[in-house]
Amino acid sequence: MISTRMTRGAALALFATGAALYASAPAAAADKLAPLADGFPNRPLTIVIADDPGTREGVYAVNMQAALAEVSPVEVVVSNEPGPTFGTWFTIGDVETREGGKDGYYLVGMTIPGMTADLAVEPITKETGLTVEDMNPVIVTETIPYVGVQRKNAPWGKTFAEMVAYAKANPGKITYISNQVGSGNDIAMEWIGQQLGIKFNKIPAESTEAQAAAMGAGEGDWALTQAPAALQLVQSDKVDVTFVTGSVVPAMWKDNTNIVTGEQVGLPKAPFGIMQGFLVPKEVPVEHREWLFQLFKAAAETDTYKNREKTTPGLTVRIMNHEEANEAKMQIFNYVDPVVRELGMHIDQQK
Repeated sequence: MISTRMTRGAALALFATGAALYASAPAAAADKLAPLADGFPNRPLTIVIADDPGTREGVYAVNMQAALAEVSPVEVVVSNEPGPTFGTWFTIGDVETREGGKDGYYLVGMTIPGMTADLAVEPITKETGLTVEDMNPVIVTETIPYVGVQRKNAPWGKTFAEMVAYAKANPGKITYISNQVGSGNDIAMEWIGQQLGIKFNKIPAESTEAQAAAMGAGEGDWALTQAPAALQLVQSDKVDVTFVTGSVVPAMWKDNTNIVTGEQVGLPKAPFGIMQGFLVPKEVPVEHREWLFQLFKAAAETDTYKNREKTTPGLTVRIMNHEEANEAKMQIFNYVDPVVRELGMHIDQQK
């Protein structure tokens, strides 16, 4: 199962902190975006989140709604509609049937790589009839990398390069604590291992919390984890951060010269981590999708929205348009396939 969801407790804590900052932040003046010549939109837009209000996706939607209020010519509402593990795919099919769904009045919260990678291990196409082509991004507004942490006083040193050299010289001697088997960050780590030619002694944990607890207790040497979990471990002086996926070290760790990005260590450019944004059904007219991109881009550029960088560990506001987000989803789609097949988890291998 691919999962990039934050647990309820951590998300609620971030929600409370974020709400306080949003309440105290002065709203910057912004121009309202004019509707299109065909009248779109002439009624409220709805952001649909296939999860509960207190989850990472739910907090994201509420924060975006607050920023949209400054720039949107129509009201934007949030509808939380929790579903199964890959419920976002069911939501796409559902909003297509709603009045105005094919015009762009309903935007669905999405994550890359989570949604894309799910196609490789879950019976999504069989149960919904949808494929990767039905994932029609409007915009990505932010990224949160996966974070590589190692235990204090590791025998190889304090850098990722030293860890890789040690792992190559001592195959299977480094104990890697994974977040489940087949989660987003576990697949990312499997891909990194394949790319760099390193082998770990892998011990799966049941969740991000269990993974963090194992690292905190000194039961593991290395983990690729969620940014909030990494931050908590660093603050308790249990681990050192040496690596982040992607191409940017988050501002919170930018002064730590031991931390490198995937691109800096020679990995192919790959959007592993969490990329949050919104999509619409593929039947929505291109001009409507592009207008929505301009609307959400304007919202993401407000001070109100940029406060998310202060409330969410590791988050960087980064705008990606339809073409860029589409490229990212297809990169993941192609990278994940051989990884999950090697793990024996591909949907084609399941009986």
